[in-house]
Amino acid sequence: MVEPNIRFGRTVTGIGAALALLTIACGGDDARMRAVATVDTIGGVVVVRNEGAHWHESERWQVVEEFRVGGSEWGENPDEELSYSNNTTVTLGPNGQIFVLEFAADRVTVFDGEGEFVRSFGRRGEGPGEFSWPMAMTWDGADRLWVGAGQVGRYHVFDSAGVFQKSVARPVHAAASLQHPLVWEDAGSVVEEAAGEGVVLYLRTDTLGNLIDTAAVIRMLERPPALQYLLPPPTWKSFRLVDGHYVPRLRWSRAPDGTIWSAISGELRLVQTTPDGDTLRIIETSHRPAALDAADRAVIAEGLAEAGISRDDVELVRPLVGAIHVMDDGHILVEIIERVGETSSIFDVFDPEGFFMGTIDLGFSLPGRNVPSFVGDTIIAVTPGDLDLPVLVRATIRRPPSDR
Repeated sequence: MVEPNIRFGRTVTGIGAALALLTIACGGDDARMRAVATVDTIGGVVVVRNEGAHWHESERWQVVEEFRVGGSEWGENPDEELSYSNNTTVTLGPNGQIFVLEFAADRVTVFDGEGEFVRSFGRRGEGPGEFSWPMAMTWDGADRLWVGAGQVGRYHVFDSAGVFQKSVARPVHAAASLQHPLVWEDAGSVVEEAAGEGVVLYLRTDTLGNLIDTAAVIRMLERPPALQYLLPPPTWKSFRLVDGHYVPRLRWSRAPDGTIWSAISGELRLVQTTPDGDTLRIIETSHRPAALDAADRAVIAEGLAEAGISRDDVELVRPLVGAIHVMDDGHILVEIIERVGETSSIFDVFDPEGFFMGTIDLGFSLPGRNVPSFVGDTIIAVTPGDLDLPVLVRATIRRPPSDR
């Protein structure tokens, strides 16, 4: 007989062991059903099956917004405002300043810790310190900012004041996303992602630009054959709703321990893999089924009909997972899409072992094309505001003492 191990209201069992519903009542209407999960080990892979429920009110994480600047409140000087709300990367500098990489504007804009404009640097071009499709940035061990430029295949390195230091070769020839994380390792190497031969790769480069290692991480989803061809207008305009929203997408995030958490957009099933692609853990949930409703089916039918594509030729799903973000301590935030085609501020929270904890509302969305900065429990991000104007937001997640 396997003896259940009850941990923080979760029931953890051995292989194939049955689970009973665990309820913790704290009196009155505040009583909440706690998370219920089974844990099995199958072929060396840990499988956590969450069956839903909520955290108790006393355990709930609270998101407190510290400030937001921008939108219609930007000043009249265009150099002192963010130019676009999409395709940005945010990082917190060693001096507490906020650095925002703007893909469309080919520059880095700097704000102080309160959101006040400080400076900007960089411009379009292919010379030293000039950007062409900047896609990622990170700080190295010497407080220097590395910016990965797309078309020119270079890293441009700046000091914390934005003064250009040097350029280093960047071995990335194709990107899976316009903005993606860039990670500095203590051993003195830069790790980032690239796309190639149907997989997402991690490329480890030393400070001289030499490629140290290439590891296949996760396989990208192949577009259905019917979607490989560019449809002529106006058909493409009507069909892009289907292609953009209902075609399954791969979402992933690199954890601080170097592992990868990934999910297909149509289901809340998280997979943890090593940098070499070996599966370590799978998280399955049943509290958020994603089913196509009547409105979804109507949009799909119209788009496919106008494009002349049979429903049998494509695999379509209702999007559920918009993005994955792994925090510094290993907790996982999963953006939940509530309305098709819209970003959300709702995130499901899982602990590092894969147990579902509950749901939080950030109060602002994190578009999938934007890379926010997570530093401890602080979140800094660029989010679309009124009229889609960019807004810089800083917020703090406040947890109960038992979760710290």
